[in-house]
Amino acid sequence: MANKNRKIVNNEIKEVFFYFLKLGALGFGGPLVLVSNMQKDCVEKKWLTQHEFTSTFALIKAMPGPVAFMTSVFLGRRKAGFWGGLAAGVAINLPAFILMIVFSIFFTKLSHLSFMHSLMLGMQACALGVILGSLKGLVKGNERNASFWILVIIAAGINTIHPAYEPLVILGFGFLMITKGKLLDLGTMALVFFKAGALVFGSGLAIVPMLQYDVVEKYQWLSQSEFLDALAFGQLTPGPVVITATYIGQKMYGLPGAFIATFAIFAASFFHMSTWFPHVVKRLSGKIWIKDFIFGAVAAVVGPIIIAVYNLGNSLGFSLLVAALFVASFLLTLLTKFPLWAVIPLGGIVSLALQSF
Repeated sequence: MANKNRKIVNNEIKEVFFYFLKLGALGFGGPLVLVSNMQKDCVEKKWLTQHEFTSTFALIKAMPGPVAFMTSVFLGRRKAGFWGGLAAGVAINLPAFILMIVFSIFFTKLSHLSFMHSLMLGMQACALGVILGSLKGLVKGNERNASFWILVIIAAGINTIHPAYEPLVILGFGFLMITKGKLLDLGTMALVFFKAGALVFGSGLAIVPMLQYDVVEKYQWLSQSEFLDALAFGQLTPGPVVITATYIGQKMYGLPGAFIATFAIFAASFFHMSTWFPHVVKRLSGKIWIKDFIFGAVAAVVGPIIIAVYNLGNSLGFSLLVAALFVASFLLTLLTKFPLWAVIPLGGIVSLALQSF
């Protein structure tokens, strides 16, 4: 009997792993697309009911961490216990993790070639346009809410004056700002990515201003251009956008850095979804204060993202080509259903073609 039960559990873990591996490999379009696929598939598989998914997802959005990753861990745990949650979290990130390491290694080797500058300029401009256009998912429902935009402006202003205060605006986790000078060691890097992962609300794009400040300005681990490369590749791969951490970690410390950065940025989310959160879902579902918290937290995220896009755009330098690609990618993301994974490489190809003549 025990062997039979163990076999059933193992089969459930395998089912969870391969489902999320497939989703991670094909899940282009951002976190909301991933979550939408999970909702459709997991309700059809009868892992949970439609009502259970809807009420649970409302609570997950109030949690710090990448939404798609947290949802996958919760569903995996729901289906196959702790190991199911672990299998889901690993599987949904594995395809993008491998791609980011490959991109980092080969791009470093090819970056000296003249055509790479033109290619990456177009990709970087389009990456910023995609990021700005993707804010529609965060803003949805609050477009005409004056209070929301007042909070966005306040958050953007604070981020402009002192970017290091952004985590305080979101939740007040000042004690996580643990630094010891400019030590380029794995421990400091892990803390930076853990902090970013612990304070992502509403969308993985919320890590952009945090990491841009820490990685580029504070510790100067990467240049603005290198950071833009990481963002471009992060948007290019399937799965959660915070996989950008893998590229940065690999760039800094090779394969060990890639593993540690990836683990650190997902650690807090995995802890929440695999331990206490599943036990309090029913108790917290429908609480008004949770909706109020999401309202304020998302507003605090949107403002700094806009400022980060502006600052990173300035680092590209102004040209008609950069401006045109940025506007085109922004409008494609905002107004159409054009596949996001195609926008960035298309921008690189257009930039390369136009600058070759």
